Amino acid sequence: MMEYSAGFTSEGWFQNEINIVLPLKIEGLTRHEILVKILENNLFQLRSEASIKKRFQVVYRRTESFSLELMNHFISGSRLDQKALLLYSFLKCYRLPYEFFHEVILYNYRNNKPSIQNIDTDFFIERKEGESEKVAKWRPETKKRLRSSILLFFRESGLLQEKDRETYEVNPIHISSTLKAYALEKDPLLLLLSELR
Repeated sequence: MMEYSAGFTSEGWFQNEINIVLPLKIEGLTRHEILVKILENNLFQLRSEASIKKRFQVVYRRTESFSLELMNHFISGSRLDQKALLLYSFLKCYRLPYEFFHEVILYNYRNNKPSIQNIDTDFFIERKEGESEKVAKWRPETKKRLRSSILLFFRESGLLQEKDRETYEVNPIHISSTLKAYALEKDPLLLLLSELR
């Protein structure tokens, strides 16, 4: 099981960066070769080498959650497929959002409550504090950032849609039939994102 980490609070959606890294991985370039290419051409369009390296580390880690088939789906897929796969890569890398998806979003949806409220997020964090000493030790500011970061990714993907300042509606993500066929055969998490069943 993945360790709890608050690292995702500095995560971004990073669609463009993942779009840059995946074709280079498919070409067979090593991690180091990809980084060199990005640095030499400033492909991430950041101001400093340090910030490029920092972002590359996060982006590369996310791309590691894709099989070769998923990489190809991402590159040639629709915008909705890309959104689903970006959320998927986030959930594969971070335990807290992964558990939030299962324990709050999926739980509510399956129990005829196709929405979540900010208070659900608060209760979830409190429950995790009781379950994990590591989470309990995080500073209040960190926990505040956790809440907004978790919700940001689900909103960006379209899985959660804001109804008002307190409530989000839960919607399965629409993905292409080819990606759904792959998910049915090989990836239960990806299938859950598109069906929530």
